[in-house]
Amino acid sequence: MKIQPVSVNAVTRGPKHHFFGFHDLCPWDASGRYMLAMETDFIDRPPGADDKARICVIDTSDSNKLSVVAETAAWNFHQGARLQWLPNDPENIIYNDRNEDGKLISVVFNVRAKEKVRELEYPIYAISPNGDFGLGLDFERLGQYGGYGYALVGGKGLPIPRGSDDPFYVEKSTGIVRVELNTGKAEIILSTYEAAIFKNSRRENEHHTLTHFAFNPSGSRICFIDKFRLPDGGFLNRFITANPDGTDLYCVPVHASHFDWRNDTEILCYGKFSPKMTALRKAGIFKNPLLSPLLNVARKLRGSFKQKIAGQGYLLLTDRSQKVGRIATGVMTEDGHPQFSPDRKWVITDTYPDKNHKRTLILFDWENQKRIDLGKFKSLPEGLATDWDLSEMRTDLHPRWDRAGESVCFDSVHEGSKQMYVVDLSKIVNNQINEP
Repeated sequence: MKIQPVSVNAVTRGPKHHFFGFHDLCPWDASGRYMLAMETDFIDRPPGADDKARICVIDTSDSNKLSVVAETAAWNFHQGARLQWLPNDPENIIYNDRNEDGKLISVVFNVRAKEKVRELEYPIYAISPNGDFGLGLDFERLGQYGGYGYALVGGKGLPIPRGSDDPFYVEKSTGIVRVELNTGKAEIILSTYEAAIFKNSRRENEHHTLTHFAFNPSGSRICFIDKFRLPDGGFLNRFITANPDGTDLYCVPVHASHFDWRNDTEILCYGKFSPKMTALRKAGIFKNPLLSPLLNVARKLRGSFKQKIAGQGYLLLTDRSQKVGRIATGVMTEDGHPQFSPDRKWVITDTYPDKNHKRTLILFDWENQKRIDLGKFKSLPEGLATDWDLSEMRTDLHPRWDRAGESVCFDSVHEGSKQMYVVDLSKIVNNQINEP
């Protein structure tokens, strides 16, 4: 596919590494002048509990001047410290950190005064659209059971709770936590155990974790992933929606990886819609040594083969409905990190590395169902092992729209270090140029 010529400009520079993180947040403030970033000295190993990353603000009106304003000991390379601007509060940001005792917390910070406003007693993941509360999760448990979590203090496993012989004790004491931003008060609104047994005949050793919380545009519903290990060694990501208080759960019948709300009722995701195959895997049929090679072959499929054989692709889900529609079949064939433009007319997404260690940045015209490739970017810096770009240290592009819907920011290592880049898409989205 032809590449659409666009201007790609670095907004950070080495020798230190800079990134923003996941595709579900916006690095720009409400004015569009300032951007958030994280800074670290290394990218060749996972961060430990004692490793600090720096919280930075970029002034795009002053030659992209970068100022370090704080630091954090609660972060990873994919989602950072869940650093984000607070809605309706142009001077305050929030990010996760550890207190003096090593306990995970979140911090509200004023970037103008460069001072901490308050500490909240629990780490956050997502903030409600009106900015009055956040949803937090157990990042240490998430990291231990196969998600984007945080390192354990001392590098040891999570302690086994005393005084309980209930095998689900931990799942009943963790889950989705509501965090009040004004007071810092935190309380569980939905336990991991409650989500795990919802519409699911669970096994004792599934080790469920909840992750990827997202509010719909109005804040009236949330969605999240219930992730657990299958008998064949793979993971199942059950996709669940709920009210923001943890009630009225609904399980949408897909295995989902990445997603974004299109509106208050529809969700675009990359995933797999094959209920019969999911049931067979959950029953453990692929533990059979005669059948397990078939599963390994399916995992290695790419592109249209994976869509046709494994049922994977971009799907349009409807909340509280079993309706699942396929989007851009044969056009958008790879897993990526989609985000709708503010006007919902465009989707920006990416791909994982191809055989040549390159990732593709993709713009998708929703109305006309047309794909526009914006560039291919090297995903493996010189001197690192060839499997680095499939590891937890890798740099996914994770493209994010600005608030005007005319530019996109992404992270990349194609120039040798991990940096943030901005692509001006104003002429394309405003129909001022012809697409290739």
